[in-house]
Amino acid sequence: MRFENLSDGFKPSLARTQVAPVLIWLILFLCLLISVIKYTFALILKWSVPGATVKKDYTYQPTVSVLMPCFNEGKTVYETIESISNSNYPNDKFEVIAQDDCSVDDSYEWMLKAQRDFSNIRVRVGRNTVNSGKARTVCNALQHSTAELMISIDSDCIFHPDAIRELAACFSEPKIGSVGGRVGVRNPNENAITAIQTFIYYAAFKIYKVPENWTRSVGCISGCLFAIRRELLLEIEPKIRSRHWFGIPVNQGEDRFLTHQTLLRGYGTYINNDALCWTTVPSTLPELFKQQLRWKRSIIRDLFYTLRTLPQHVWTLHPNTVLTLVLTPLGALLGLLVVLTMMSGNPMQMAGPGPLVGYLAIGAILAWVIRKYSAREAVNNPLAFGAYLAWTVVSSLFLTTLALCTLDSRDWGTRTKEQESQPEVTDGDASSQERA
Repeated sequence: MRFENLSDGFKPSLARTQVAPVLIWLILFLCLLISVIKYTFALILKWSVPGATVKKDYTYQPTVSVLMPCFNEGKTVYETIESISNSNYPNDKFEVIAQDDCSVDDSYEWMLKAQRDFSNIRVRVGRNTVNSGKARTVCNALQHSTAELMISIDSDCIFHPDAIRELAACFSEPKIGSVGGRVGVRNPNENAITAIQTFIYYAAFKIYKVPENWTRSVGCISGCLFAIRRELLLEIEPKIRSRHWFGIPVNQGEDRFLTHQTLLRGYGTYINNDALCWTTVPSTLPELFKQQLRWKRSIIRDLFYTLRTLPQHVWTLHPNTVLTLVLTPLGALLGLLVVLTMMSGNPMQMAGPGPLVGYLAIGAILAWVIRKYSAREAVNNPLAFGAYLAWTVVSSLFLTTLALCTLDSRDWGTRTKEQESQPEVTDGDASSQERA
């Protein structure tokens, strides 16, 4: 009889342990439901609501400085500047400011060669006195510019000739503060890893960003192609230089931070899918893991910042903006809880045919759409998207956990050459030399 009573005492405890997974699954279901609604709404807006896009004015041609920070990119920087030199924009109205962040390879020499070879445009080359990270290197390049519009780019991308023209045309709307372009994949068929990323990149820009565009509240503009008004960047610059995580300077996620700060200042953010650039995505699991870990840290830091200043967000920003800034990172954290719940219950649940068939169907549809509308990125083997199911588990279980434990990391992790230890960067650090 005693044992029966003892057993009865455990029932409330067992009930609570059963309720917890149910709550997690319920929250995840709500997040997925919101995402499905968002994608569906995006397609409706894309096809039937003209107001979802900015009214571009191609007669608006402000002066432009293309700010190109670089660290250990080698000959790639030369190819990037070459692609910019072929832009369909008045040569006397734009320039390239290439800023080297103490590369230990021959990147700086390739910058100087580009300056000599592409004399049809103005190319200015500078070098930091100390290794400072991408965000602060952009700020150092900004010091040499007097243009009306700044376009920050990655030094390993190739740009469409109309990219500058398309970005500038969006700023005819006075309340637009920052505009981004679409990032395509240069190596879609290198292997299954690059094929999966091609699907993800295309869907993110062509569908997922549409509802955010509608309210001019894009939550993150890619740093590969990021245009911003000069006066706005100057206003945000001190915050970029002073960013830290509990006293440790932060080098990562400058694109998400800049987008967030633009929104908080009452300006709109927008993605112009006609402004194109192409990047070479990671082709090995270690490279992909390091890149995604860096992005995951940025997303989680941004969530904590949003929650800490939530009243300001709620009263200042459009509800769609607040939803985007909270839901995306929250989904990453919930994904970790769901995977842990499944592993403690039925680990083989995700190995069933349902999820795999779903991913294969999505891959087939996206492959057809990409082949029709962006042949340059056509994927030869759409079945590769089925492998994304395994990556989802890895990302949720390992990347999110590691990101939560290393939010104070300053390591970019994607550069193959070691950088010698440098003194701490300060607000006054700028290029030690600049060649106009």
